[in-house]
Amino acid sequence: MRTLPRTRRTGAGTGASARAAVAAGTLLVLQASFVTLLPEPAAAADRPARLDHDQAVKRLERAGLSWTSSGGCADRRNPRCTSFDALRAVSLRKVIKLKRRSGCPITLTGGTEAGHEHGRYSHYTGYKLDIALSGCVDRYITRRYPFHGLRDDGARLYRAQGALYARTPDHWDILLR
Repeated sequence: MRTLPRTRRTGAGTGASARAAVAAGTLLVLQASFVTLLPEPAAAADRPARLDHDQAVKRLERAGLSWTSSGGCADRRNPRCTSFDALRAVSLRKVIKLKRRSGCPITLTGGTEAGHEHGRYSHYTGYKLDIALSGCVDRYITRRYPFHGLRDDGARLYRAQGALYARTPDHWDILLR
């Protein structure tokens, strides 16, 4: 087997040496693996990390956040409960960052439990969290982030990088992307 000298690519095409070898009837062996040209399946580290309820609660407590459930439970299938099962880790990191930056006490009142609207970016899919209203949180969000209009239900929207805050009558509904 004859090996062709390496050529320096200056643009599109196969290179002069390769074209000459093909014209002369020489077998051209390309030593490139097509596997490296295709995207590899997402490794576990590349997939969005999901937390179970206990993992999320430990991280919340470690960061000084609290949570409450109107039903006194954490069953994801029960809309009266507050659950963090299958919460995206990045969503939790962002609400922890909100607490650190604002200096406000934060209480989560809604997570991934049933009873919220469905959709790709929903509570159930781990993209949204609810937090309790407080003067401190209200001032921080409304002064720091620009008003972004009204939601269909009349909630005032404030946009931050990677987050959309909706001020409902009884809580902040936060989309964390």
